[in-house]
Amino acid sequence: MALALIRRDNAVRIMILVALVVAFAIASKGITLVPDNIANVLVQSAIRGVAACGQALVVLTAGLDLSVSGIVAVSLMAGGALLTDNPQYSMLGFSLTPLLVIPIMLLIGTGFGLANGILVARLRLPAIIVTLGTWQIGIGLAYQVTGSGFVDRLPDTIAFIGQGEILAIPFPIFVFFAVVAATWYLLHQTRLGMEIYAVGGNPRTAFISGVRVERVRIIVFAIAGFLYGIGAVIAMSRHLTSTMTQAAGLELSTIAAVAIGGVSLAGGKGTIFGVLLGVLIIGVLDNGLSVMGVGPAGTAITKGAIIVAAVAVDVFRKT
Repeated sequence: MALALIRRDNAVRIMILVALVVAFAIASKGITLVPDNIANVLVQSAIRGVAACGQALVVLTAGLDLSVSGIVAVSLMAGGALLTDNPQYSMLGFSLTPLLVIPIMLLIGTGFGLANGILVARLRLPAIIVTLGTWQIGIGLAYQVTGSGFVDRLPDTIAFIGQGEILAIPFPIFVFFAVVAATWYLLHQTRLGMEIYAVGGNPRTAFISGVRVERVRIIVFAIAGFLYGIGAVIAMSRHLTSTMTQAAGLELSTIAAVAIGGVSLAGGKGTIFGVLLGVLIIGVLDNGLSVMGVGPAGTAITKGAIIVAAVAVDVFRKT
């Protein structure tokens, strides 16, 4: 019975998530179960979760995207520099309306993703090398936009995206779950979703079957870039500032969430529900360790051990 349970998709991840929630609740004497803290975990997971959906699409096609933080950073800094009324950081010397700037941020993310896709699919360059380069280009351009890694004095009109609530539920949570739902629909209810799995499973067979492999890979990277742009908008409106630190480490945390979520790094296998669980596991872990006052060293060691254990158990389940 127990063996059959752990062999079911996502059952192990659900058990790990529940175990972490219970363990931290006991250790913190219930502090982590306070509604405000639960909402905080979900809000903090929103940016990582939105980006992880993009990363999952890339990984499902047997790729890997290391450019996440670079794309988020350049979108953040460009958006901040176009919105701020602080002449020290303003790109144009005057501020633009958010109705114009937010689409620009999404276009920046999509453009970087499209460039990644073209270089990987058309020029046959390794995804890990291309996205590593794009990551550095994005970081460099982010600093170049303002001459610093910081932009302040952003308009309160964008605050609702990152700080607003609907029925007492923070708006970023709605965005997070809407992206998860949209990604699920794309993967399981559209022809493109079937092609994504086919390309990741065996690109040669997919090509013989009539799948336009290059097109699929380009579209996947472009969608991923668009989702990274959404993450940048949430981060900027959450704090009403644009800083480089808001994007730091996203490439590793999204890869970790995807791996913990059971998406095969070889491509072709995995579910978006698993990715959601992976994001929540990392979010609960980060929050619980913070509440317990664990320092950076202990946090890094614990997170690393949980990630390795979760992936190891998942591999065992499939053998």
